[in-house]
Amino acid sequence: MKIPVTNSWTTANSSLTDNEAILGTPASASDPVNDFLPTSVSLSVNKRGTGTLISEESLEDGGFETVRNAVVTRLSRAIAQSTDLAGFNVLASGVETTMTDISDLNVSNDGYANTALTGADVALVMSPEAGAYAVKREPGVKMFNDIDQDNYQMVATVRNGFAQVRSNFIRAIATSNVIGAAANISASLDQFSTSVANLRGQNAPTDGAGFYIAVVTPAQELALAKELNGVGGISSGSIGSVAQELANQALLEGMIGQAIGCRFVRSNNLPRDLATA
Repeated sequence: MKIPVTNSWTTANSSLTDNEAILGTPASASDPVNDFLPTSVSLSVNKRGTGTLISEESLEDGGFETVRNAVVTRLSRAIAQSTDLAGFNVLASGVETTMTDISDLNVSNDGYANTALTGADVALVMSPEAGAYAVKREPGVKMFNDIDQDNYQMVATVRNGFAQVRSNFIRAIATSNVIGAAANISASLDQFSTSVANLRGQNAPTDGAGFYIAVVTPAQELALAKELNGVGGISSGSIGSVAQELANQALLEGMIGQAIGCRFVRSNNLPRDLATA
């Protein structure tokens, strides 16, 4: 699938005189000042699937609806997780291949250099227009009866894919993968503020409320929650009592909603436990 990408704009002509051509100044009429001819990115979809066998006895003993619904839930979550893992790999590295090293990143890293870490988690800060998603088969679960084995085959499949639309609209933040790591290798608000500033410097679009999307791992969420609440010895970027209500919410709910121009989302499906060699 090819997805059109509109080019960015250039500065308009200024100081035009009366009756002076707009399209032809300073470029020619065939090469206007702002050429919005779209380029494109290619997006490949991949089939993701999982399945299991359920015996007739299991359905009889556990209750048909109860067992079936439990299996459907787990199979659905399995293909959803596979989809998330693929999507985050594409956003961070440009391909679905599972990342193993910080060097696999193809976007700028506002976190720590690999030499500072012994293992890394990668957060992503991005514009809503940074990536694209396509689906050619909606998620579905099928159930087949195998009369010879007296069981049921249950499979879940989906065909979908992702693409980086603009890699410069994505920033990575590599930090320690250790929960409760030292402050000098943990995630900090300064890093996320830096990513936001870099995105703004690229004129990267925000969502309708003016926020970028920041996706963090549990270890990074803990470090940021500590910083928001002024605990844990993390001083870099600490906001103290400037937004105590937000800090209290992060402490009580164990989550970060929005801060420093980002809407925060936690995920276990980001690139994690990367080598730093």
